[in-house]
Amino acid sequence: MVLVIIMTGLIVLALLGVVWGFIRQSQILMAARAHAPASAPNTMPGAAAVLTLAPGARIVSASTDAGKLVLHVQTATGGEVEIIDLATGKLTAQVKTAP
Repeated sequence: MVLVIIMTGLIVLALLGVVWGFIRQSQILMAARAHAPASAPNTMPGAAAVLTLAPGARIVSASTDAGKLVLHVQTATGGEVEIIDLATGKLTAQVKTAP
């Protein structure tokens, strides 16, 4: 009978430990989310890269080569060639030409 009481006490302590662990972990995750930097407003969920064009600008052509996306963009101030790395989605080079 004493053994049953001791084992029951241990099971209750184990269950309390599990509940305490869940509560502690949720507090840690909530604190990490509160301190996480906010995402950029121009990004869309699931988008590899976001490129904002100037008003009136249009993409003349697009091609890929060696893991890069090459965009030829025509703007009111002239043309641009923008090179985006497809692996990271970041703009790696930008060349502007006069009108």
